[in-house]
Formats: sequence, C-alpha cells, structure tokens
Amino acid sequence: MKKSKLLWLPIGVATGLGIMAINNAIMKKDIVLEAIEPAQSVYTTQIQVQSIAPAVKGYGNVVAKNTWQGITEVSGKVIYKNDKLQRGTFINAGVELLRIDPTSYQLNLITAQANLDNISFEVEKLAIEEQRLTRSYQVESKTLALEEKEYQRNIKLNKKGTISASSLEQQERVVYNTQLQLNDLKAQVNQLPVRQKALQAQIAQAQSQVDQALLDLENTIITMPFNGRIIDVNAELQQFVSAGTSLMLAHDVSKLEVEAKMPTSQLSRLIHSLKQDRDVIDNLHAVPDIAIANLTARITLRNSSSENHWQGKVTRILGEIDSRLGTAGLVVEADFDFLEFIKRNDPNDSPIISGMFVEVTVNGQAQPQLTVPLAALHNNRLYLIDADNRLQLKTVDVLFIRDQIAAIKADGLQAGQQVVLSDIIPVANGLKLAPTVWTEDSE
Repeated sequence: MKKSKLLWLPIGVATGLGIMAINNAIMKKDIVLEAIEPAQSVYTTQIQVQSIAPAVKGYGNVVAKNTWQGITEVSGKVIYKNDKLQRGTFINAGVELLRIDPTSYQLNLITAQANLDNISFEVEKLAIEEQRLTRSYQVESKTLALEEKEYQRNIKLNKKGTISASSLEQQERVVYNTQLQLNDLKAQVNQLPVRQKALQAQIAQAQSQVDQALLDLENTIITMPFNGRIIDVNAELQQFVSAGTSLMLAHDVSKLEVEAKMPTSQLSRLIHSLKQDRDVIDNLHAVPDIAIANLTARITLRNSSSENHWQGKVTRILGEIDSRLGTAGLVVEADFDFLEFIKRNDPNDSPIISGMFVEVTVNGQAQPQLTVPLAALHNNRLYLIDADNRLQLKTVDVLFIRDQIAAIKADGLQAGQQVVLSDIIPVANGLKLAPTVWTEDSE
C-alpha cells in the first residue's frame, strides 16, 4: 500500500505543474475573457425643428351673428301676409312680409304736404313784399331828399318875403309826412329777416311732418332685411297691431358665430404664440383686439355617419372665465353660402345653422419648435440615445400637442438627437440599446 501511494505522488505534482504552465501561457498572450452584455432592440427617430402652431380645441353652440326682430313702427290692421312667412322658412332679402293698412298714413301725408305748400306760398309772398318795400323805401328816400331841398329853398324865399309863412309851414309838413312814411317803410324792411326766420322754422316743421308721414307710410310695408330664416311669427291677417309690437324674428344664415368654451391653460399657449409675432404686437392699441391676429379656426360637426367642416376666424375673446370648469369663451365667425350649398346637392353635406353643437379648433401663430412624435413621450420624459448606444432619461416640458406631434422644451436638447419610440421595461439610465430607425415600413 505504501508503494502505490508513492506512485501517485509524482503524477499529482506533474498535473499541478501543467496547469500552472497553461495559465502562464494565457497571461503572456493577453487573452481576456469578458461577459457579453445584452442590448435591447428599440425603434428610434430624431428630434426635429418644425414650424408648428398650437391648436386649441373647444365646443359650443352655433348662433346667428345677425338677428332681426320685425317690430312694427306704426299701428293698424294687417291687410297682407306673405304665404312664406312661417317658422323655419328661408326668405330672400327685400321680399315683402307684411303690409299694414296705409289709408290713415296716406291722409296724414296729404295733410302735411298741403301745410308745407301753404307755408311755401307765404315765403313767396314775403319775397315779393320784400321787393316792394325795398323799392318803396328807395323812392321815399329820394322824395324826402327833394322835399328837404325844397323846404330849404322856401326858407330862403320866406326870408326875402317872396313866399308867405303859411307856404313855408305847408312845405315843412310835407317833409315831416315824407319822413314818417320813410320811417314806417324802414321798420317794415327791418322786420323782414325776422318774418323770414319764422317762415323758415315753419317750413322745417312742416317738412319734418311730411318726412314723418312718408316714413310712416313706408313703415306700413315690412320687408326681409337679409337672406335669412324665419324663427318666429306673431302676426295674422286682419289682426290689429300696435306700434312697438314684435311681429317676427329672423336669423341671417350667411354669417354665424360659435361661442366655444376653451380650457384656459390651452388659451394661454395660444396667446403666447401671438406674442412671438411682431406684426401683431406692433399693431396692438390701448384695447387689444385679437381679431387683428387673423387666427383661423375649423368648425366640425360630427354625427354617427359623417363629419362636416367649415372654416372660420377668431373675432374676440369673451371677458368672463368659468372658474368652475376652468374655461373661457372664444368667439369664432364663419361665412356660409346657403345658395351654394343647395346648388351642390351633396347628400353627405350639411348646412351650418343655429343650434348646432360643434367642435372648434383654433390655430395659433406657427413658430419654429423642437418636436418629436407623440410616441416618443414617456410620462413627459424622452428616452435619449447617447454615442455609446446607451439610454439617457430626459424630462421635458410639453408646450403643446398638434396632430400627434409634441412641441417640447428642455435645456440641452437640440435637433438631430436620437429618441426612442419603443417602450422599455425596465427603464434605467445607461441601459444598452440596439437602435433601429423607425420608418413607415416598420409598422
């Protein structure tokens, strides 16, 4: 037994020496065995700079911009009513709707015109009288001058004893009477301007009566003021109506408005985009008018089978904010050609009319922004890929989202950086990635 143990001893020593020799050989050849790190496959895209405008979305009811109440301005019996004057009908501008008995107003016009003619005749008479008085005054002035000259001659003759004292007194009376007549004519001439003013005032009053009579007569006929739709009717044939009575209500179908409720947080982004436009800022006055920004809007009507769209423009922002809902009213105006709509005869088309509940999308001013696809946002974070294909997490501010594109802002971001579109589980800084650029064919 002792011999067998001694035989195994050299073998063990030789084996140990062999292992040491192999290890030394490996170290001399600088052979390093490393663990292979797995890389997660992901789709990527790049941060881009795009000229993009914020869009604010809200909802509201369509109302007519122009409404008209047919309030009668005269009293009388309704002697004519248009057959189309019914709720819901469309009537063109200028069409006669109602007529009130004009007989009494025709008589008022005749009376007022006769009164005006009489006063006009008095004016003509006064003009003739003015000519007569002016001429008489000129003649009497010359007569007085001659009589005074004769009176002075008689004084000299009386002193010489050529004429008697009675003859001198008689000439003196002639001068005196002529002077009285001249003074009377002068007083009448001086009164002419006053009489003329009085007659002119009477003419003005008589003319106003004629104008009022003409207006009353004109108001016996009520016509449609615009192309519109009849909403309500409160008049019947042979009915007596008093002045000031509302007989009908109509809406203009060519111009409509939507008072859309918009989230105030989104409106602030919209207003911020306007601040970047110097043309808008430079044209603001003491009271800002958002209409000068020429903001466009799209009005959308959705139903179970189709969608209809109309273009509009923002005209004003309502002053009150609904603190309960956190919304403000934005008024959008749209034009609608009803005749053109009828001519198209499209079964899938729809008119825009009062009462519709619609969606309104308002576009702000486009400005260059850093953008990424919405899929690149992961709870307001971007998954960036560095030069070593490792994951870097970056928190960003989302300015707004438009058509699945997010406008973002953060320190250190720039166009061209790679961002991950895929979801990563688990996610951690420094994770090894195997990126593939996403294309339409990647779906």
